[in-house]
Amino acid sequence: MTTFDIAARNRRNYLQAKQAFNVGDLDACLAFYSASHQLRSIPSPPGRDGIRAFFEQSRRTWPGLKLLVEHVVAQDEWVMGHSTAKAMHSTQVFGVPPTGRSIETTFWDLHRFDADGLIVESWNLLDGMTVLGALRLLPTGQG
Repeated sequence: MTTFDIAARNRRNYLQAKQAFNVGDLDACLAFYSASHQLRSIPSPPGRDGIRAFFEQSRRTWPGLKLLVEHVVAQDEWVMGHSTAKAMHSTQVFGVPPTGRSIETTFWDLHRFDADGLIVESWNLLDGMTVLGALRLLPTGQG
């Protein structure tokens, strides 16, 4: 398999994992993650259980969460994505009762894939200031 083929496969797997997440099929999503996967953005146990817990918590906090992938760059074993996350504020978040407002923010994620095309490491960076502004936790004019 050429370097180009590896990058294309990893890009495709990244997009398919996002699609499975969006339709609520966590098992299909997690099939793209290595059994030894490590989430590096937050303290998390290694393995699929750690990333499953992260996804399940995201879904509990933001029911109906959808991810729209805006850009994807793949090189060798690395895939970087820039996405928009959309959800309704229908649960208590940061002590703020549900408002029913639509919340939209951007995030970036970086994944390293193994030789089998499975994600072995992930880093996530969320535009939290936009979320805090939408929840009205920032003074006017800051978000």
